[in-house]
Amino acid sequence: MNVKEIVHSVKIGIIEFSINVFGSWKVFCYQSRSIEKKLIKRHYTERMQADAESAVVFTCNGFIWHGGLVDRFKGALSVYEWCKRNGRTFKINFVHPFNLSDYLCPNKYDWQNAFIVYDSNKSQPKVCLLEPRTSQRDELKYDRDRMLNKWLDGNLSDASKQLHVYTNMNRTDIGFASLFNELFRPVPRLQTLIDEHLANIGGKYISISFRFTTLLGDFTDCTGSPLPPEERAALIERSLEAIKAISRQAPAHDKILVTADSETFLVKAKEIENVYVIPGKVGHIDYDHGDDVNMKTFLDFFLISMAEKVYLARSGKMYNSAFAKTASLVNNKPFEVYEY
Repeated sequence: MNVKEIVHSVKIGIIEFSINVFGSWKVFCYQSRSIEKKLIKRHYTERMQADAESAVVFTCNGFIWHGGLVDRFKGALSVYEWCKRNGRTFKINFVHPFNLSDYLCPNKYDWQNAFIVYDSNKSQPKVCLLEPRTSQRDELKYDRDRMLNKWLDGNLSDASKQLHVYTNMNRTDIGFASLFNELFRPVPRLQTLIDEHLANIGGKYISISFRFTTLLGDFTDCTGSPLPPEERAALIERSLEAIKAISRQAPAHDKILVTADSETFLVKAKEIENVYVIPGKVGHIDYDHGDDVNMKTFLDFFLISMAEKVYLARSGKMYNSAFAKTASLVNNKPFEVYEY
């Protein structure tokens, strides 16, 4: 082992020892405070004469990792619900890797137009970012809402400063649909496209989503490696059959909306009778966040949210994505994972 590997191994050993002694959630909170100190040192160095607006600001500014789009939605709604319950002003500063306001605008609550201050005397970062597969989430599995509410109460109570909350927390004790629709509605250009696609579909539809990540070799992601060509072909064929099988058991529908992170698969899927595929470039916001990719992502999300029933189809090494399930919550649509 070289020096770098030894140092990394020692750090992992210290973390594992600390988790065994103190518990993963306490270690996580300690690590979060450490990240907050680094953020203050690197980014909260402005010195402002004017007072900062006392607000709780859900923040995605690129200073640290923020999670995917639905993780951000869950984090924003979790913080917004706490602010409503505690009479605090809530704002959103989502400017990385794109401006959220280019696609969504306030509906019943104005979360825009905050004067953001990066002055450690007037503002403070608060970090609660849970990695997708960590012991912190394991520990939260059965006690999540209580512990996250405890974190919110303990970290957002200071009304003297502008609090910048970096979080992907997912609380189940909130009414997702009502909160989402209080905060967001599509901007006119997005709404126009939604209406056009609904007209093209022309009736009741179900949605079926596939998350292949890198398996088919045509999508950039942080997980996995492409399958050998013959295994890719077999997975595509099984997935096409899954569309037909789901359609046979689904509620009454005229069309099947198919979404996926593989353009290769979508080309094949739209050859099936009654399948509707939203045209556009497929991409992940962490790697490809041009307007065409972003617009396709939001179109997928809102059209999934209006289906009669929402399905996530999974097989083998495919990713257990939360995108379709989260979209189903927007309008309280039934959701099912279909394993094949």
